Amino acid sequence: MTDWPATELGLAFGLVLLGASLQVATGVGLGLIAGPALLFFLDGATAIQTAIILNLVLTACLLPAELRDVAGRPLVHLCLWACLGIPVGTVLLLVANSTGLKIASGVVVLLAVAQMRFLPASRPAHAGSSSWVVRAGGTVSGGMTGALAIPGPIALWTLLNGGLKPAAVRATLRAYFLVAYTVALLIHVLLTPRGEDSLSLSVVLLPAVGLGIGLGLFGRNAIGSDRLRQFLELVLVVMGISLLSRGLWDAF
Repeated sequence: MTDWPATELGLAFGLVLLGASLQVATGVGLGLIAGPALLFFLDGATAIQTAIILNLVLTACLLPAELRDVAGRPLVHLCLWACLGIPVGTVLLLVANSTGLKIASGVVVLLAVAQMRFLPASRPAHAGSSSWVVRAGGTVSGGMTGALAIPGPIALWTLLNGGLKPAAVRATLRAYFLVAYTVALLIHVLLTPRGEDSLSLSVVLLPAVGLGIGLGLFGRNAIGSDRLRQFLELVLVVMGISLLSRGLWDAF
């Protein structure tokens, strides 16, 4: 189903497995790992479309347990503005070269680590967010979904400024992922000619998502989410620096 070298396929499988495990154990992981990791091996459109499919499957598996905490109004507003940004991000993905995508991914991943460190999701949100926060946050998050399959950092910032409790932030963010990834996948299928490659590769990598769910549940109970979150930050720092340095090396 894929003509990848075994070493590259094995590395991609391991990174998706790691990302899915950390997503289950800590709440974040696959969205920040899958797309950037696949950019090491694939062209931009195929990498991001594959990452969208994998993230969509994982989100659909995790959301049912959190549905009761979803905040409907913030979710609707965030999704509406994201739907404006996703097509723009997809077009940017199609016109950007691999060097620019690597640099952009490296910067986004490193900024996400800074957000996780200094603005954690468990921090109490401030009530009374203004409309421009939702508009800007939803549009930029949608753009990042279409271009890099990374909707989380900006969407989290938006919800934290909306006066929601931590449980509602997590659940609403998950529900938003389901909508954003679905819309992004539909737009990618319409605009990119690589759907068959992405679908076949996603099928190959889906077992890694399934195994990651089991390992994440085990790790959360056996090791603790705090230590796993520290490990996630370390992985993301290494990945962000690697992507950024490789992109800058290609550029200069």
